[in-house]
Amino acid sequence: MADQPEIFTFVFDGQSVEARSGDTVASALYRAGRRIFTRSFKYHRPRGLLCLAGKCPNCMMNVDGAPNVRACITPARAGIQIRHQNAYPSLENDWLSGVQRLDWLMPVGWYYKTMTRDWSWHAAEPYIRKVAGLGIVPEPGRGSKDYEHAWMHAEAAVIGGGPAGLGAALELAVSGTQVVLVDDQPELGGHLRYRKQAGALPDGLIAQLRSICGVQLLSGAYCFGLYEGNLLGVLQTNPHPGAIERLIHLRAKKVVVATGAYEVPFTFENNDLPGVMLSTAVQRLIHLHGIKPGKSAVIIGNAGQADEVAGDLRGAGVEVAKILELHEVVSAIGSSHVTAVRSTGGKFSCDLVVMCGQRVPDAGLLHQAGGKLAWNEQRGAFLPVDLPPTVSAAGEVTGANLARAVDLTAQNVAFNKRSFVCLCSDVSTSDLRDGISEGFDHIETLKRYTTLTMGPCQGRMCQLAGIGVCASETGRSIAETGVTTSRPPNPSVSLGALAGPRHHPIRRTPMHYAHEDSGAVWLDMGEWKRPRYYRSASCTSERACVEEEYRAVREHAGLIDVSTLGKLDLKGQDAGKLLDKVYTNRFSNLKPWRVRYSVLCDEAGIILDDGTISRLAEDHYFITTTTGNLDFVQQWLEWWLVGTGWDVHITNVTGGRAAVNLAGPHARNVLAKVTECDLTAKAFPYMACREAQVAGVPSLLLRIGFVGETGWEIHFPGDYGEYLWSQLLEAGKTFGIRVFGVEAQRLLRLEKRHVIVGVDTDALTSPFESGMAWVAKLDKADFIGRNALSRLSSAAAPQSLVGFVMDGHALPQDGAAILVNGGLTGRVTSARYSPYKERAVGLAWVAAAHAREGAEIDIRVDGGTARARIVPDAFYDPAGERLRM
Repeated sequence: MADQPEIFTFVFDGQSVEARSGDTVASALYRAGRRIFTRSFKYHRPRGLLCLAGKCPNCMMNVDGAPNVRACITPARAGIQIRHQNAYPSLENDWLSGVQRLDWLMPVGWYYKTMTRDWSWHAAEPYIRKVAGLGIVPEPGRGSKDYEHAWMHAEAAVIGGGPAGLGAALELAVSGTQVVLVDDQPELGGHLRYRKQAGALPDGLIAQLRSICGVQLLSGAYCFGLYEGNLLGVLQTNPHPGAIERLIHLRAKKVVVATGAYEVPFTFENNDLPGVMLSTAVQRLIHLHGIKPGKSAVIIGNAGQADEVAGDLRGAGVEVAKILELHEVVSAIGSSHVTAVRSTGGKFSCDLVVMCGQRVPDAGLLHQAGGKLAWNEQRGAFLPVDLPPTVSAAGEVTGANLARAVDLTAQNVAFNKRSFVCLCSDVSTSDLRDGISEGFDHIETLKRYTTLTMGPCQGRMCQLAGIGVCASETGRSIAETGVTTSRPPNPSVSLGALAGPRHHPIRRTPMHYAHEDSGAVWLDMGEWKRPRYYRSASCTSERACVEEEYRAVREHAGLIDVSTLGKLDLKGQDAGKLLDKVYTNRFSNLKPWRVRYSVLCDEAGIILDDGTISRLAEDHYFITTTTGNLDFVQQWLEWWLVGTGWDVHITNVTGGRAAVNLAGPHARNVLAKVTECDLTAKAFPYMACREAQVAGVPSLLLRIGFVGETGWEIHFPGDYGEYLWSQLLEAGKTFGIRVFGVEAQRLLRLEKRHVIVGVDTDALTSPFESGMAWVAKLDKADFIGRNALSRLSSAAAPQSLVGFVMDGHALPQDGAAILVNGGLTGRVTSARYSPYKERAVGLAWVAAAHAREGAEIDIRVDGGTARARIVPDAFYDPAGERLRM
């Protein structure tokens, strides 16, 4: 007696649904009577099951908070929570379904044609995004975190667990080759699992494969990309109870692609109605899930495949009302579900329409590997040719056993707004014809204009039909029309799987817990935790707290933890030579106990990092780098040191050193209470450094001023972090000292127009564009980037980094667009409200033609524009007098 299936329940839209072991979410819902599974992207038309193979968009739902999950390939599990998508308030009664009656207002490319003004697009965009869309992205922190990455190597990888893939894997394994077999189905066997008339399952072959120790089977895993060097991207779902997805980086010496062929739908009026299904989907319902797919069916297709499906339907107790060939079909009839088919020979009532569609080789991986796809008229498909030597194909993906189901070039295409080619984006045959008539008559440009093949199915369901329409309308052959380019990932991959597990290290400064005691609100800066600002009893908002911290620095004294700065110690008689070679400034002539600012450029003259370099002795330098670029700068120095024979030793001392910046008009008074070092301007001038005891702690003091006030950057052993921090705060009580965080620091530096590399610069920024030409010493004999910078020095820069002051009280966001006379001319890099200017100030990249002193620019703010003026100098203390006090 056969084992009884396990019965359990899950929840769909708040209702309990019964499922059986072996069910997918879609099969359980279908058995329970559900026929509408989603609403279409553009017109909100009802959509039902179509392929049952994860190839189409018709069953995408929200599963346990994850959007756009294909219910037809998602195993049903007890207790999972399923919600519908893209319909309000319900799938049966979607208020937005009336949009389809306005399709005449939305011809192909209508938004390109109608929203030609910036204001019109910005006004319509939020509504378009709400009405047309797929799933809703989870809020930050609400998505699943159970993702894994794994790395595997194999002598051979076989993609596909059907008859051809099993045979190829066994042949390789018997010859002693280590094999990894990847299959996207829960069980091996491919189409033999549900096409019973195609042959029996090769149980003996499967058992033999499982018994060979050199074979590893990955079931329920799909390959989404074949990259350079035979690197395969494989996604395995639910590899174990502790992970929802595992992304496997599989590298193989040889790859055998045996992905088979998949079925695609026909085009006729209302071909998207629920109840219109592919024959392979019907066979899956019958043979894999034991479900009777309907009561009365009309089959569309050629003899052979139609007869096979008719036998399966009759065996399941479904009446076959009629078998039609495609050219006889006029339309499907129905509103929320198919009720009949109208043909040239009459009307046939039914609740199921079965399309015996063209079977298309699943050759995307072969195309990605560098192979070509050539049209084969006899097979009615594009077949792979000219494959790389380490990649081969087997089975139906090569065209074996395939036959043409429809003549794509026949002049009988039903051009209708309800005859859908692309179900993902509601692109109809009529839309494609209109796009071609407007000049988009190449398959690639037609794709971009109409969004054909650009939806979740990535062309699986629509590419062949779209090529047929393009060929028919342009008079070209199918071969001349060609295919669109296959690019990974295909099928799609969740961002969580790409990101992998959160094994992100957290670094804390030696004063971390002192910050917590002071009410720090934390900011993640790379691996580091830094105080964004500090809460206090006297302020109720972030802006108020930041302004209090700002005023403490400008009027009294402020203390900030800068331990996250990179710190490198250079020793050796040739240390100055290395710095001269790598940095744009000159350091071999820097006097001991002096500090100099410089930037690091690559061979193209692009800024990579900046920082200060202090000379502590003839053969001893101390470098600070930006927080995120420490490792890079160290590697860069070591790279350029290789092969020189120079005497230079580079030591990363970041982990062992704490650092603080004490700044403000009373900074000297505060520091004088805890050190005997002479801090007078004459004895300790700006851009000088000294070694001294601070509260009894051996320290290196740098007199520099990132925030624009008299100040000292103090570096000292990390073990003394909390002690020295507390001593400085105690010494500053009578002077109104206050701790300040990153947000206040960024406001203070912005008023001085000090640049932050990576914020105000990008991957193409040179010192000349960013207003730092003085830092590039072109009179040096040579340094990295000198040739490029020499050319740039005499060339007109296309854009400039400028300062601006808002005319009113608007505050633009970082990254806001800058307009002149309505045209885009730049972007904001940093903007903050300046208490000193009593309005917002900022830095921005502006086209050189508009980067003039006093020029007026418009900046995008809250959907509108606000006027600003370009200013040449720092917003605060442009002469730098306060730094040198």
